[in-house]
Amino acid sequence: LFRSLIRSRPRRAAQDADAADWARKLAPMTPEERYDTLLRLVRTAAAGVLGHSGAEAVGPHAAFKELGFDSLTAVELRNQLAAATGLRLPATLVFDQPSPAELAEHLIPALLGGAAGPDLEVEIDALEALLDAADVDSGQRSRITTRLQTLLSRWADQGRPEPAGDGETTVSEHLEQASDDEIFQFIGREFGIS
Repeated sequence: LFRSLIRSRPRRAAQDADAADWARKLAPMTPEERYDTLLRLVRTAAAGVLGHSGAEAVGPHAAFKELGFDSLTAVELRNQLAAATGLRLPATLVFDQPSPAELAEHLIPALLGGAAGPDLEVEIDALEALLDAADVDSGQRSRITTRLQTLLSRWADQGRPEPAGDGETTVSEHLEQASDDEIFQFIGREFGIS
């Protein structure tokens, strides 16, 4: 009954807004100020997760493992930092960035780059989890598979070098000029057909 009275932003939109707020806040700062600001955030969150009264209990260069972090507290820290910054952070964050100083350094480009676009690897991880959990019929699975293959093909095409110029012949030009026998020989070589 009360849910209809409260209007809340969708979670992803709220996270994007939080990340954009951080990007605006950090942009005018010097690199040292950015680092200090995010180091303070990380140390405060780590102290809270470990039950300490203040950030000074967490040394900036102390390893998270030495501070007493385990898998559960690492995920809790990740969740707190994700909620504070609006970033989608991996569960392995504390193990990938093993000290508060390294984690603060890692967050700077993630927050400043947030305005330029999402972290593609994090988005792919989320898509993978979504696909693993999906319960779809075979028709929908086929349509989704086709879309993913099309996207992957387009992505791969973007990374291919430009066609050769200045008299160099491209593969497609070779194929256009090749005889039927040459095409069959090529297919035979590629697929091991005699």
